[in-house]
Amino acid sequence: MKSRISNAYVKIFLYMLAGAAVGAVAGAGIYMLLDGRGQKLEGAAVQAFGALQGEILPLLSALLVLSVLAGEFTCRKLKAAAIRLPEADDEESDRLEYEEEKWGALSLNLNIVSQVLNIIILAAGYSSNYLGSSDAARSSFLYACVVFVICMAYDGIWQIRYVKLVQLGHPEKIVDPSDRNFQKAWLESCDEAEREVIYRSSYKAYLAMGKLVPALLIVTMLGNLFFNTGMLAVVIVAVIWLAVTLTYTRSCVALKGEKALLK
Repeated sequence: MKSRISNAYVKIFLYMLAGAAVGAVAGAGIYMLLDGRGQKLEGAAVQAFGALQGEILPLLSALLVLSVLAGEFTCRKLKAAAIRLPEADDEESDRLEYEEEKWGALSLNLNIVSQVLNIIILAAGYSSNYLGSSDAARSSFLYACVVFVICMAYDGIWQIRYVKLVQLGHPEKIVDPSDRNFQKAWLESCDEAEREVIYRSSYKAYLAMGKLVPALLIVTMLGNLFFNTGMLAVVIVAVIWLAVTLTYTRSCVALKGEKALLK
């Protein structure tokens, strides 16, 4: 046992040395690559950002149309599976539940992508320099805000429709989508098999975030070093890392405490 523990310390130490060496080489390489080109790249980024600001309204309008088309298409697919679920036999039920899960996952992903792109595109105009540049810029941004609100409202309403469609195939899930504790109530309405899928998927999401967030932290630090992107991005990513870790450990402690109290 002691040998295994010692080997673990040695392995971690070697991993740290390898990581430091790779980081030093990569850092030196990036510095040599970007030295003298940083200003050019920054200038190109500023030009691209300026072009994006001029297309905020058309981009948001196109995104609204695509969001509605995708939302209605996936709703039709979900409804087709949900209507048949209550009367289906075991074999067909498994197939229909897979179809429901597949289209539900795709539709939720598209819905979140729509909201994220909406925010990113609109945020391009959140600049006092841009809004103060001309009356046309302010007017265009005002219309863009209207389109943004319409698209976000559609995405929010679509999520309620999604819940209703799932409930159509699972009448036992009597949960109000507007309930502030909707996620908790929905989990309680699931059977053991459904909960296992949720728990395993949630743990995979936690593991993915545990790898992604540190990588993003390194990217934001390098961005601040070479492109002067500022410390805010670094702080925000660090806070997200802390929030994910603290939420997980707090939940583990609370669940162990509940188990101890039951004995």
